[in-house]
This record gives sequence, structure tokens and C-alpha cells, in this order.
Amino acid sequence: MRDERYLRAVRDALVRHQQWLLRDPPGLGRRANLSFQDLSGLGLKRINLAGAKLTGASLAGARLSGSVLSRVDLYGADLSRADLSGAQLQSADLRGARVDGATLSGADLRGADLRRGLMMEVGAQRAAGNPDGTTTFVGCSMARTVLAGCRMGQCDFSGSDLSGADFSDGDLTGAILIGANLTDAVIRRTALDGVLMCGARLDEELRATLERRGIDVDGTGMTTLAARVADLISTHQIWVDKEGRAGQRLELQRADLRGYSFANQLLCGAVMRFSSLRGADFSGAKLIMADLSYSDLRDADFTSADLSGCNLQGANLAGAKLWRARLREVDLAGDGSRLWPTSFEKAVLTGADLRDASLARVILRGADLTAIRTSLATLRGADLSGAGGLLQAPA
Repeated sequence: MRDERYLRAVRDALVRHQQWLLRDPPGLGRRANLSFQDLSGLGLKRINLAGAKLTGASLAGARLSGSVLSRVDLYGADLSRADLSGAQLQSADLRGARVDGATLSGADLRGADLRRGLMMEVGAQRAAGNPDGTTTFVGCSMARTVLAGCRMGQCDFSGSDLSGADFSDGDLTGAILIGANLTDAVIRRTALDGVLMCGARLDEELRATLERRGIDVDGTGMTTLAARVADLISTHQIWVDKEGRAGQRLELQRADLRGYSFANQLLCGAVMRFSSLRGADFSGAKLIMADLSYSDLRDADFTSADLSGCNLQGANLAGAKLWRARLREVDLAGDGSRLWPTSFEKAVLTGADLRDASLARVILRGADLTAIRTSLATLRGADLSGAGGLLQAPA
């Protein structure tokens, strides 16, 4: 826990920074240098930190809505789960930063640097951001965010809500937008070489524009593993049977397995995140506690599959068949004290067939349930307060 003396030193640094910005009183202000400091969870709403040095600092969960962070050095910083709504981050250096789960709705990042950074240790100090130097905005709320003129090469925006975002004149070379919501996004004069958009939500105009530019929005650049996946599943089944003492867990990311048949396979605890699984057959499969988050699962078949405790956060399940799928909580302790629910948080279920499946106690925050096919059993006991979309009457 941070003591009062530490917090007082941080406060004094912020006060001197305001004096430095205003040059008042003359000569007493000083540019804030809070590099590698722990500022997590602090309330810094509407503060002016323009030009401050926050290299490698932890701002996880910090409240920075409406703040001025233009030209700030946030190289290797941790901004995960921070509230940056409406913040000004023009020309900020965010290379190697972890911004996962943050809120940046309406923020202005015009001209910011979001490329990969090289992480370097300074003595015993270590950057709080991503140790491999990647810049990640996974699962962020970025509706109407201005990213015009940004350098975003290899930046990971997987599963983020970028609806209405402005990418004009930016560089998205090799960027990852798997499962992102790009409806109404502005992508004019934007470099898109090698971009990954598997499962992204696109309006028809943007899809047509991207296809005219030769962008394969359904899997270009993904790793094809179809020839090896049977062996990987066999090894995973041994891992399940031996409770992890033998075999090896199936762990795939950004794999191209479109149309692959996993029917009736034992896939409990398997990991297939950020993958292209459109039209895959999971009918009858056991996917208890599996992780399929942010994957493209459009038109996939989960008929009679067991998805109890499965993580489908941010996945695109438009048109998927979930008829008679099991979506129950998993009793981790065996006595009912620790129940792990199935999660469709921020998932797209537009037009999915959920007849004879129950959404009771399933996590649905931010899920799109537009035109789902239901039966009386589907919605009984379901908490739809966090879900969106128009629900079709039960069949």
C-alpha cells in the first residue's frame, strides 16, 4: 500500500508541473517526471499533464477522463482499465504500452505513436507495460476516438469497440483488429498492408472499400494449422484425461481454422483466442472452461455442445447455431461456493440460433442479441440488463 509520504510526493510533482506549464511563479515549476512510478487507481480527472514524462509508469485503473496528455511520454506504461474518455493524447508516445480494457471513448490521439517499442530495464526499474514491447488496446471502448495520423504498425486492437473512430491518414500496417467493431469508422488514406481484420464488424460501405483495396477481412495473415490440429487435439485429450500430468493443452492464437470440424471432440480448457473459426463445426463438443474469446465464430455450429464456463468474450457469433447448447455455470469448488459462468460479454450474437438453450446466469454485458432465435427456455431467468439489440419473439 502506498503511504501518505509517497502520495504527497506525487501530488507535489503534479503541482510543480502545473506551475511549469503556466510559468507561474517564474522559475519554480518543473516538468513532472513520474517514470516507473505506481499511479494506479489515482483520480486524475481533467488534470493537465501535457509534456510530462511517465515512461514505464503504472496508471492501471486511473481516472483520467478529460485529462490533457498531449506530448506525454507513456512509453512502456500500463494504462489497462483506465478511464481516458475524452482525454487529449495528441502526439503522445504510447509505444509498448498496455491499454487493455481501457475506456477511450471520444479521446483524441491525433498523431500519437502506437508502434512496437523496445523494452529496456533501467537498473532495478521495469516498465509496467508489455514486456515484449508490443502496444495493446485489447477489449477497449474506443467509440468515436480520433486516431488520425497515428503510427499504429503492429498495434493490437483486438475486440475493441472502434465504432465511429477516425483512422484518416494513419498507418495500420500489420495492425491487429480481430473481432473489433469498425462500424462507421473512417479509414481514408490509411496504410493497411498486412492488417488482420478477422471477425471484425464492418458496415457494407467499409467492407466494399476494403475489398476494393484487396484486403481479405476474413483471415489474411492468419496461421493455417488444419494439417496439424488433429494431433494437437489428441495431445490435448491426454492432457484432460491425465488432469495436466501428461499431454499438452491446446493453445492457439490467430489460427486459421475456418470450416474445421471439431464435432464431438473433448476440448475442455482449450484455448483458441483471436482465431478464424468461421463455419467451424463444434456440434456435440465438450468446451467446458474453454477460451474462444475474440474469435471469428460466424455461422459456427455449436448444436448440443457443452459451453459451460466457456469464455466467448468479444467473439463474433453472428448466425451461429447454439441450439440445445449447455451454458451452465461450472462449480469450481464442488460445494457451490465458486461458480464460474459462461461469458458472452461484448459478443455479437446477431441472428444466432439459441433455441432450447438457457441464458440464465450467463454474462451478457454489452452483448448484441439482435434478432436471435429463441424458445421459451432461452430467456427464462436471464439477466438482459447489460445486453443490447432487438430480441426476436420466442419461436
